Amino acid sequence: MPGAYAWGRLLVARIYTANMSTTRLLLLGVVRIFQPAYGYQLRRELMTWNVQSWANINPGSIYTGLRTLAKHGYLQEIEQDGAQRPGRMSYKLTTDGETEYFSLLRGMLWTVDGFHPDKMQAALSFLWSLRRDEVLTALEARITQLETWLKAEPFSERQILEDPGTPNHVIEMFRITSARDNGELEWTRGFRQRIQEGAYAFAGEPADWKPYPGMVTHWGEIPNPPTD
Repeated sequence: MPGAYAWGRLLVARIYTANMSTTRLLLLGVVRIFQPAYGYQLRRELMTWNVQSWANINPGSIYTGLRTLAKHGYLQEIEQDGAQRPGRMSYKLTTDGETEYFSLLRGMLWTVDGFHPDKMQAALSFLWSLRRDEVLTALEARITQLETWLKAEPFSERQILEDPGTPNHVIEMFRITSARDNGELEWTRGFRQRIQEGAYAFAGEPADWKPYPGMVTHWGEIPNPPTD
């Protein structure tokens, strides 16, 4: 068990790394849904998901994120009338982008990150692109991980309490994490049961939701320049 200072540094490092991967998945995922799509439309769509609140994405950083993904070969940039303005550039996934999308999605689905639950929230937005049997198996793996953690937590708590060099408040940091683990375990069991009983639609199955015609038309139109 790390000391209080090491615990804090570990937490900051994990949050920073998780923020980057969550943002990358959200950007690749939303492009994949609507491609080819303009940067302004993608930004506006993500804002309707409230990603600025639960994924800590700065709305102004979305254009930068899209350009970075294009620079790394994950997105193809398509200029409109030779214009290179951020909001008027359209994007679609490359072959490498498709591979990266599924790699990130599977990583967030199969691995529990108690310090950063927004990774699973991002994965939930795109689970439909995986097959039902994989999602069920991955959720079972998450249940096993959480159950293992919870079995070990009483001993970790005892170690914190017995360590004279650990400030008193650290035990409450540990306990709130433990409470979140318990809550996620309960939800994951229920979610897996619902999927097993046929809830939702996944890859290879008939879609259970389709965008209304006006939404389809919206994505085929050239957007007005951003005003903010």
